[in-house]
Amino acid sequence: MEDDKRQKINSLDSKIKELSKEKESIQGSCSHKTTKVKFETGTNTMKLYCAECDKEIGYPKKEQIDEFLG
Repeated sequence: MEDDKRQKINSLDSKIKELSKEKESIQGSCSHKTTKVKFETGTNTMKLYCAECDKEIGYPKKEQIDEFLG
């Protein structure tokens, strides 16, 4: 029974790693032309993200924060 759990966990970890690499590849080929402001997951910190690939770009400017909260 423990071996089944361990095998399932290892399989899931492998899939997560594979999907993370695919995500990085997609985000790496994106030009990040349009951005959006949103809260970082699990925090109250606003960050700037690409609107197309959802990659974290940095922190928004004051005008972007005002527009987001507006």
